[in-house]
Amino acid sequence: MFALDDITVVSLESGVSAPLCTRMLGDFGAEVIKVERPDVGDVNRHWDSVVYGDSSAHAWVDRNKLSVELNLKSEDGTAIFHELAEEADVIVQNYSPGVVERLGVGYEDVAEINEDVIYLNVSGYGRDGPYSDRKAYDMVMQGETGLILMNGSPDAPAKIPLSVCDINAATYGTIATLLALFHRERTGEGQELDVTMFGGMLSWLGYFPHKYWHNDEQPERIGMRHHLLTPYGPHETADDQYVNFAILSEAHWELLCEAVLERPDLLEDERFADNESRVANRDTLEPLIEDLIAEQPRDYWAERLAEAGIPWGDVNQLDEVLDHPQTEHLDLVKELETEDGPVPYVDNPIDTDALEFAAEPMPDLGEHTDEVLDALGYSDDEIETLRANDVV
Repeated sequence: MFALDDITVVSLESGVSAPLCTRMLGDFGAEVIKVERPDVGDVNRHWDSVVYGDSSAHAWVDRNKLSVELNLKSEDGTAIFHELAEEADVIVQNYSPGVVERLGVGYEDVAEINEDVIYLNVSGYGRDGPYSDRKAYDMVMQGETGLILMNGSPDAPAKIPLSVCDINAATYGTIATLLALFHRERTGEGQELDVTMFGGMLSWLGYFPHKYWHNDEQPERIGMRHHLLTPYGPHETADDQYVNFAILSEAHWELLCEAVLERPDLLEDERFADNESRVANRDTLEPLIEDLIAEQPRDYWAERLAEAGIPWGDVNQLDEVLDHPQTEHLDLVKELETEDGPVPYVDNPIDTDALEFAAEPMPDLGEHTDEVLDALGYSDDEIETLRANDVV
């Protein structure tokens, strides 16, 4: 069975954050109706064409959905959306600030015809406040929430290549929707929800705010090392490979010095007496460790780290990750069958024997318009009239 059987989601979505949120809801079995602008569709459809002419972003975030082309700037289009909303359990939207209200499809409009609805707004900064009118995209938000200036090497900042701010908002949006559905199951009440990229990323800043509040410490860019721990991270070996290890405790430090590096003298050095001391003296310690690791090949260190029980791993390219033994063991890469050919995808990582996850290919633009309108009671002639009038 699907966890969200009989749950209908209608989405006014664009880009990644809301589409990824609704894709996860679709993975869990909800019927997701993606409302798109006629002849244009979601912007994510046009970023590249590597998947049989479709974009990689569309393939990532739009599986398990129905696509309906609907002109919300027309009265008939708004009326059709209201019919969809009247039957919906959840509405998700991440349009630019103020758009859904101007189109007459915001929460207040929908709640008048469906008081039990759960209406999720996904935005950059929220629907009020000094930044509420700003548009927000992942790179903009990475800069706004401090990620860019804390990421990268000492001589150059860098953005994180993954759309982490979008993924954050999508994840919190999914959690919020599931919480609201559970709340409605208990109370019968619908509600409006807000998830912001800005707030979500602040919640992911971890220990850095505490280091600032209590130690007036700004995070410096330290490349592949760790702000809070050392030794930590990838180290280049004699055969131009990397071995990646993490010293998380004093027991690990002792094992590294004695069993791996064979440098027990480091344990007697007061500069390295505990983790905080090692971090304070990282400019001395880290080059020393790097030089030692560079003396032997990767396999030498891998064997020693494994025998010592220290957390370690490889530094893989993308193809090595997708072909990784554990990827295969966990059955994480599956295929969607499409008319154009198989489309590999990374499956939902939740492992459960009691629930199923949906696996339907991403829709062509407007592929399900007639099907959805037919379910609403529109005749073939009425649908053709709507199409002739550029409503669908």
